[in-house]
Parts: sequence; C-alpha cells; structure tokens
Amino acid sequence: MSGLLQDLRYAWRQLRKSPGFTAVAVLTLALGIGANAVVLAAVQSVLIAPLPYRDADRIIALNTQFTNEGRSINRVTGADLIDIEAQSKSFEQVAYYNGGEMGVQLPDHAAFTGVQFVTANFAGVFGVAPVAGHLYSEAEATRAVLVSANFARDNFGSIEAAIGKPLSVEGTTYDITGVLPGEFSFPKGTQVWVGSPTTPPEEWSHRTSYNFRSVAKVKSGVSMASVQSELNTIGDRLRIAYAADNKNKAFLAVPLQEQLVGKVRPMFLLLVGAVALILLIACVNVAHLQLARATTRMKEMALRSALGASRARVVRQAFLESLVLSLLGAAVGLLIAVPLLRTFLRLAPADIPRLNEVHISAPALALIAVVSVLATLLSGIAPAWQSLRLNVNESLKQDTSRGMTGRGVSKLRNVLVVAEIALTFVLAAGAGLLVRTMIKLNGTDPGYRSDRLLVMYVHAPAKGLQENVQRTQQMESLFDQLRAVPGVSAVAGVMGLPAGQYGSNGGYQVTGQTLPPSLDDLPQANWALSSPQYFSTMGIPLLRGRDFQKSDAYESEFVAVISDALAKKSFGNSDPIGKQIRCGWDTDKWMTIVGVVGDVRQDSPASTPRATLYLPLKQHPFRANELQVVMHTELPPLTLMETARKMVQGMDPRIATKFTTMDTMMAESTATPRFRSWLVGGFAGLGLVLAMLGIYGVMAYTVAQRTFEVGVRMTFGAQPSDILGMVLGRAMRLTVIGVVVGLVLAAASSRLIASMLFGVPAEDPVSFGVACGLLALVALAAAYVPARRAASVNPLTAIRYE
Repeated sequence: MSGLLQDLRYAWRQLRKSPGFTAVAVLTLALGIGANAVVLAAVQSVLIAPLPYRDADRIIALNTQFTNEGRSINRVTGADLIDIEAQSKSFEQVAYYNGGEMGVQLPDHAAFTGVQFVTANFAGVFGVAPVAGHLYSEAEATRAVLVSANFARDNFGSIEAAIGKPLSVEGTTYDITGVLPGEFSFPKGTQVWVGSPTTPPEEWSHRTSYNFRSVAKVKSGVSMASVQSELNTIGDRLRIAYAADNKNKAFLAVPLQEQLVGKVRPMFLLLVGAVALILLIACVNVAHLQLARATTRMKEMALRSALGASRARVVRQAFLESLVLSLLGAAVGLLIAVPLLRTFLRLAPADIPRLNEVHISAPALALIAVVSVLATLLSGIAPAWQSLRLNVNESLKQDTSRGMTGRGVSKLRNVLVVAEIALTFVLAAGAGLLVRTMIKLNGTDPGYRSDRLLVMYVHAPAKGLQENVQRTQQMESLFDQLRAVPGVSAVAGVMGLPAGQYGSNGGYQVTGQTLPPSLDDLPQANWALSSPQYFSTMGIPLLRGRDFQKSDAYESEFVAVISDALAKKSFGNSDPIGKQIRCGWDTDKWMTIVGVVGDVRQDSPASTPRATLYLPLKQHPFRANELQVVMHTELPPLTLMETARKMVQGMDPRIATKFTTMDTMMAESTATPRFRSWLVGGFAGLGLVLAMLGIYGVMAYTVAQRTFEVGVRMTFGAQPSDILGMVLGRAMRLTVIGVVVGLVLAAASSRLIASMLFGVPAEDPVSFGVACGLLALVALAAAYVPARRAASVNPLTAIRYE
C-alpha cells in the first residue's frame, strides 16, 4: 500500500511538472466525461430509476392488441374493461381514466388545464395520499374532484382554501374533496381528477370504441407472466363470446414504466452511443498525448528499471498517471455537466416523460465513476504497452532530447489516429443522416400553411343538446367578431387541427358498402369538425365541390367534406360529390359529400397523410364547444392575443382560452427529431475538434522526429513544396484509411437509426460524402501547420542539430 501511495504522489508530481500537457489531457477527458455525465444522468432518471409511486413495479397499463395487424394501442373499450376487471384474479385494483387538456370553471374565472375523468380507486393504484382533504369514495365519485397542490395554490391561494370549493367541467359542477401532492401528475400534465363511476358509462360500453386508458396494480407475489397468461385466457373467452368485435383482439399487460418510456428508449440509446464515441475519441487523444510524453521519458523509465523497479511497477506507474488524469477529468467533467444538463433540459422536447426527474443522482454518479475507470483503461493502454516493450540498454543510450523513434511507437500512433478518424466519421455520418432528416422534414409540404396563424383553444361549458347548439351559434358569432378585428384576414374553428391536441378517428361506411360484422373492419379515417372558411384559412386546397356554409345547420340535411386520400380510397376514379357517407361519431345519419379537399399530414410533417372526414360544426354540436379557433393575420399573431381573449371573456367569462401559433405547433411536432439532430450534431462537432487535435499532435510529433531527414532531403534538392506535400500526404493516407474503416462501421450502425430517419436512406451517400469531406478538411487543416513548419526548416540547422 505504501508503494502504491508513493507511486500516486510521484504521478501527481510528474503531471504538475507538465502543466500544459496535464491541462490539455484533463480538458479533453472532461469533455468526454461531461457529455457522458449528462446523457447517463438522463438515462438513469428516465429509463432506469423506478417510477416515484408506491410499489411502482406492480403497476401495469392495459393495452389492446390487434392480432391481425400486429399493432397495439394503450387504450381499451369500456365493455372489455368491465370483463377484464370482473374475470381477473391477478389485480388488487383496476382503474380507468380518460381526458386531456380542457377548460374548467372556478367561482371567479375559467382556466385551461389537464383534466382526467378517473375512478375512485385511481389514486389508490399509485398509492398517493392527499396532502389536504380526502380521496373521494365510489359513492361520491359522480360529484367529487381532486386537484393538485399546484392548481390549488394558483387558483385558490393555498392548499387548504381549495377544499370544499366548487369546480365545473363540461357543464357539471363538482366539489373539491382532496388535494394531491404537487409532484404527482399522472398522466403527465394533469392537475384535475374528476370523479367517474367505477363502471364506464353505458353509452361508452361498446367493444369498438377505445375511449379509455387503464392502469392496474398487480397483487403481491404475482408474476408478470401469470398476469399475461390470465389476460390471454380472458381474451380467448371474449373472442368466443363476441366473435364479431373481438375476433382479432388480445390484451397486453405492460409495466407502467415501459408504457411511459418505451418510445423514447431508442433515442436515449442513440445518445448513449454518441457520447460513448466521444469518450473513445477523447481517450484516444489522451493516449496520443501520453504516448508522445512517454517517448521523451524512456530514459527516465529505463533508469528506474536499472535501479531495481520491476516491469510491473513501471507499467503501474503509467496506469496511475492515467488514473490521476481521469479523476481530474471526471471532476472537471462534472463541473461542465451542470450547465450542460441545464442546456439539455432546455432543448429537450416537452413530451419526453420524466424530464422533471432528471438530475445527477447517486446512481448516475456511480455510472460516471464506471466511465472514468474505462477512460483510465482506454487512455492508459498505449503508454502501458510502450512501457512493457521498454529495452533498458537501448533506452539508456538514447538521446532523450529527441525522444524515441522506434517503428513500433510510430505504428501505434498511426493506429490511434486511424481509430480516431474512424470513430469521428461514424459520428459525423450519423449527424449527417439526422440533419438531412430535419432538412427533409422542414421541406415537406404538410398540406396547409402555418405562417401568421394565431391559434386560440376555446372550451365552453355545455351540457345537453340545447346548450351545445347554443354554443355553436355563439362560436359562429365569435368568428364574425374576430373577422372584424383590424389585421385579421380570415377566421375559422376546428376540432382536430393538424399538430393539435384535439381530434378523433374511427371507421366509416359509404353508400354501396356492406356493413361488416365488426365495426373494427370498417375503413378507417381521421374525423374533424370545422366551420365555414376553415380550408381557406388554413390554405388547404378545395379540389372540387364546395366548403361548408352557414346554412349547414343541425336541422338541415347532413353533409360532409372528404380528403383526397379518402376519395381515392373509397371511390377510386369516380366523382364522390353527391355520394353519401356516415361514421359513428355522434350519429348514424347518412351525410352527403359536398366537397373534396387536399390531404394534410395530421400529426407532423413526418406522418403519412391519412383519409380524413370533415363534418360541419353546427351539425355535430356535442363536440363543437371544444375548439381551436384559427386566425390568419397580417400582423404578428401574438399581438392579437389579448384582443381575442377580451372578446371571448366579454361574451362569456366561463369560457376557458389558451393561445399559441401554428408555427409553434409545427415546431413542437418536430421537436424530437430536431433535438436528436442538435445533440448528435454537437457531439459530431466535438469529435471533429478532437480529431483535429489528434491529427495535429501526430503530425507535429512526426515532423519533430524527422527534422534531420527533412534537412537531408532539402540539402539534396527537395523543395519546400515537396516537404509540404510529403507531410500532408502522410496525413491524408491516415485519413483515407480511417475513413474507409469508418465507412464500414457507419454502414453497419446506420441501420440502427433507420426508424428515426425520414426521406433519407440509412446509407445515404450525401451524408456519407459530407462526412468524408469534413474529415478530409479537418485532416488538412490539422496537418497544415506542422507541414509548413517542416517546409520552412533550414537544412544546415537541421543537420548541425543532428
């Protein structure tokens, strides 16, 4: 132990004697370790750490699987849910929930917030206890509501003040019975949990209406395999009992953590791979530096060996210096990681789950410690290997002012440079693919315009047919008032705006089509409600027929407008105008098709345009109180926000509003691919800088070692341009080898991110070509300074020096 401490002190003294080398090596490792610290902290918090609920490992989500399509959804039908709960023996509790962001009415104002209709046992599944008041019982469910502590403070001044206060949702008033902790917000963004009966409402108890999400707590000691086996048995029973609706249906028990984070796992694994490459490149760079430094210390190590130090002691010394560098790099890296983590969280898309839980925790520090040990090993192998090959007699005879010039050392340095270039190429190629994906996304026509569009979410309380019809008339009056505002050129309302929060989908039937035994077998389409002038306001082209009109009222003949994709899907080359169509949204009435409009990419520019069925607001009033009002303006959209809000409040202060712009919604729909491209592109840029330093170090060292050779060449007639070409040629040969190796690695690894690409093949020649060009430029730039230095050598001075 004393010998080890002595070697550690000696390593520290040696590093202090070379402050320039130590600073560069520590900073290089700090960049690699800091980048890893940020990503590993995010991975640990999002993917690995247990959910912050009691017995979180026993909470599952119920999913419906369509066996004939090979897909599943995280929703169930009301009827299926009733049967699962009644027949299952594996669950302590089963709860359902459904909802989203909507308006709530308080005694003195209205607010837009996340609202979920949940059963009385919902909080019990998560083991959440109220911080004030009490959880409502099943008997209280239809008139009680829970709110979060944050909601209580924001709207009532304190947690205690909220208890007993009334709160209205969708025209029904509830009493606040309890306040849940502020850190509990499931599903994400929820602030209000409205009581709902344990058995889903009868009108939602169909086996083809997937209106509910469900969570359940598994009984202690019951395995996931047993739970899934029981669900398989229940699914088999229902397929026999309800062959028409359940013949292609199964049920899946998915651990809640997997349900929440499964979709973002590939992105985080991509980031882990990127920062791992950064660490490898950093370690190769430090190995370069240590190797160069070690060659000038060969006589010192030989002398230690001659004085009795064992070969193992000399090798240990090399590793200890790497260890000290790695520890210093880890310390500086953690300091760098703090602002980097803030930047990471600021850039991260809001829809990434558990972002509020991301921090550098003890488990994350343990992962970072492992990374630091790896850095020690990777950066210390080369100098340790050189120490093993030490020839004491030859080293004592060497002129240490010029270092070692052995063939083995040169080959090792060349191998390190090739490895660094290859790793950097993989990063650059991956970044190129993701950046090209973003360029393709930004250049894709979504089928509508997004510029100068103000979007106002409007949720008006309404209950029953008469109130909803009145709301549609009120909305129509609001559109007219907004059109009169200076700077507003067009106004319309829609329920189902592209890239928005509202919307629905389901099956439809056209005239001449036989109704199949199961509604699941009907052709599927997106459903949207829209007012007159919606298509012109959004820039969606009217291909034939007409738009909706004010005369398309609830008492009038029902009409519909369809998208071009639906027209081609169901009518082929025939004209659909005048044909009839119906869907199961809120009525089974046949609707006459009066228009065909262009297709839109509903979810994001990356989504495929789907068949869409548009219905007039006034003919479907039961959903028309929950709208997105779109205003095309000649002014900056947000400057009209207050005017629109005051107009709505003057009409009815109970109407809740929220504002954004269509440009913002579009940006949010592509936030994840943009985040990926920014991060991987940043890592690739860092890799290029490190590669440049590595190539520069090798070429500078090579020039210093070959000073005498250069002098001889110039004495016998070599021109400075010849020397310049010789050095640059050597750098380019190493670069070409590294790029070839990198091409093979990139071609293999690019398939791993194929699912993240849009409009770009996994082996995109443009991305690979740009990566080749960047590496060539980096190599030339890094080698140019040493090459110029070699070309300017005075031959007499060089020969006299030798």
